[in-house]
Amino acid sequence: MRFPDPAPEEVERWTLSCLPATNRGSRLFTLNIGPMEVLFVDRADASGDDLTAGFISLYVSRSVLEEEGGTSIEALEQSATAVELIPSQLVSADGDAIRLVAHAADDTAVEELDALIGSGLPILRLVEKLVAKGKGSFEQYHNRWLAAAVLDEIERNAAA
Repeated sequence: MRFPDPAPEEVERWTLSCLPATNRGSRLFTLNIGPMEVLFVDRADASGDDLTAGFISLYVSRSVLEEEGGTSIEALEQSATAVELIPSQLVSADGDAIRLVAHAADDTAVEELDALIGSGLPILRLVEKLVAKGKGSFEQYHNRWLAAAVLDEIERNAAA
């Protein structure tokens, strides 16, 4: 999901935090949409030396994931063995969220995560639901410098 122009929506619809202000520990960064954390990466390497040794956690719409996969979450778990599917009852997602966790350095896990996301609709539907709920409570942790770098990269990729 992409906001037509994400820059004016910064803080109002999305926030981005990073070390040291994100979860006081192992998280490298967290992306929040409205009232919910939807994407974060935790370090797997406690020393912090290997930043590629991390776990990607992405929340998506459970119902859309099942619909797109044409099967149940249980069946998806059986087929995507390198990705952990963690059901969620988060109120901000009205109970329709599931957390997908993959090791960033595991090519199989990344491929399975990409296949699960598919068209992106499982992400889009959750994002639409969260945006409709309004501004979240993460402004105090928002890192404007990191957000500016991300927005610059989005703009650079769009121009390419």
